[in-house]
Amino acid sequence: MVVSVPDCHLRPEISKHKYMQQLFDGVFVLEGEVGGRPLQLIYLKGDRASLLMDTGCAHDPSKLIAPQIEQAGGNIGDLTWILNTHPDVDHIGGNFEMKQLAPHATLACGVADRHMCQGPEPLLHYRYDAYRADHQIFYEGAALAWIQAESGQAQPIEVTFRGGEHIRLGSNWEIELIPVPGHAKGHLAVYDPRHHALYGADAIHGSGCPGLDGPMKLCPTYENVDEYLRTIALIEKLPISTYLGCHWPVKRNGEIAQFCQESRDFVDRTDRLLMELLAKPHSLREICTSLGPSLGDWPRGSDIELVYVLAGHLRRLVENGTAQSSRRNFHPAVVEYVRA
Repeated sequence: MVVSVPDCHLRPEISKHKYMQQLFDGVFVLEGEVGGRPLQLIYLKGDRASLLMDTGCAHDPSKLIAPQIEQAGGNIGDLTWILNTHPDVDHIGGNFEMKQLAPHATLACGVADRHMCQGPEPLLHYRYDAYRADHQIFYEGAALAWIQAESGQAQPIEVTFRGGEHIRLGSNWEIELIPVPGHAKGHLAVYDPRHHALYGADAIHGSGCPGLDGPMKLCPTYENVDEYLRTIALIEKLPISTYLGCHWPVKRNGEIAQFCQESRDFVDRTDRLLMELLAKPHSLREICTSLGPSLGDWPRGSDIELVYVLAGHLRRLVENGTAQSSRRNFHPAVVEYVRA
């Protein structure tokens, strides 16, 4: 039986207009909301150039981004760079509308994510429909309709980055693009040495994503385990005193190390619980619903969102020979896993 993913982590709620916050001189946090979670987009305004990290959902550029850039003393039409940090609806859905409002800005993303950042069809196919064929896990109904609507219209990417590139925003202000894969292959963060800060988007997730009301709303959603662990280690080594992601509170000084350790602990706990469960064969759906209560206290209807994390862990276990996969005898469209 085909069953859709219930309670999608991108719920049918439009990001709501809030007020920007100034983090440093020339660094502004444009605040919104998606699915009851904070949505924080970084706007960097220098005397030579400006950069916006991510574009939110389809109509966030006009409803959220433009008004808050104006509050910050900028003009959306003067924007120089638009950087898609990674391909998710709430990060690239506003690309088309942003280019209408800022036609002279250059739209960029990580080279490995280019195929998903250019429009709703490739985003749905490669990101949100990735577990349909082998696991019969996919979005449909209201969740699918919302994803399609909030992905906006197709918009070509103009420039791609691999990480390591530098962009000069001011006479004494240069930023560096840092590759932080794990949640997405081409995920990019912005390192700001002038302010000893890293603007990480969704690079690391701690033990989940809290809602605006406090309690956890969503599980972690990284997919590539080893790359994710390397990203955690990279962040720990950077000479930064401020870290800000798109859906988490600002981390300062020792809080950064704590957030990194929390992210690593979640990976280790997931591996341990998964190996215990795989004493008997399980499908990916069964693994999500079985391990959800042990992994976090987000709403139980969201446990199926662990599909991204657990598929990544299972792929890693199969590749290193610790687990094995096969087609389920009574349902050949579904792959099941067991300890090797």
